[in-house]
Amino acid sequence: MQAGEHNNPVSVRSSFIKGLINHIEELWAASRAWPDLVQVMRQALYGDEADSASSISLSQWAELPGLCCQAAGGRPEWADDLAVAWLLFYAAADIMDQVQDQDEPAGWWRALGPGAALSAATGLYFSASLALNQLAYRERTRSAAADITQDLYNGFLEMTCGQYADLVYQSPTLEQYWKHIGAKSGGFFALACRAAARLANQEGERPENFGRYGHHLGMLVQILDDIEDVRPLSDRLIPGQRHELARSLPVIYALSVLPDPEHDELKRLLSAAPVDEFAAEEVIRILNENNAALYLAAEMERHRGFALDAIRSAAPPSPARDSLEAYLHKF
Repeated sequence: MQAGEHNNPVSVRSSFIKGLINHIEELWAASRAWPDLVQVMRQALYGDEADSASSISLSQWAELPGLCCQAAGGRPEWADDLAVAWLLFYAAADIMDQVQDQDEPAGWWRALGPGAALSAATGLYFSASLALNQLAYRERTRSAAADITQDLYNGFLEMTCGQYADLVYQSPTLEQYWKHIGAKSGGFFALACRAAARLANQEGERPENFGRYGHHLGMLVQILDDIEDVRPLSDRLIPGQRHELARSLPVIYALSVLPDPEHDELKRLLSAAPVDEFAAEEVIRILNENNAALYLAAEMERHRGFALDAIRSAAPPSPARDSLEAYLHKF
């Protein structure tokens, strides 16, 4: 069954994820990684899921490279090594981000501490490199392997610049915000889509259009994540207890449009919000009064439109392209 086919999609996805997990396990078995590190890397990938194949961190985007390869005229399995590498890089970067942002520890590293989390992330980075290296040994992907590997490593270095800027610019402007997440989330998704199209022996403009699709998909993912940072929910910590709140898009937008007195008041409330529920509620009130939600909705529509234009320019109609378009309507 190929990625993008619509019969029994849940069972197809579960089978596909299990195949990727087996691929990862084979990489580890062939390596010299110690069993205790392999176990903590498993926990990093699968979290507390009893069934690793249902792990959200793996399943949500796992089919993206294969779908792009298929939409570009190839077969989805040609992108399996790329998909494994991309998912492992994704998991490693997510751990690094959690530690650097001082987020609430995930269950698997709460007792072990941030040092162990960073060790697991390092292991996942090198595991991803091993997976990517497999492209050079497959007959079907050998010719594109060097260019793809170079493109991915250059892209990952650019993503690191975006993460570094996040740490350095504690109060970014709206312009800086878009630049940073364009390098991070936009760049990361662009890499997978562009590389997958390249595996289908596509050159020139078409892989770049797949890359543009991935870029705008990544921007949608990040905007949605920022919405969650400030959405008050009864079953979670109050808004403001998340370390990254002050650097989320709704807040940065509000700070960019408020006159000086209201701007200063919002800054004061943001400082108090992590320990003061009333201050956190006031932050949400100010955001709502200044149409932050409308701004985010408009930006999501803008990026969704760009992504649709890009994928329709990149590929003719097909079930795989339909699936790529469907990703854009999950938000």
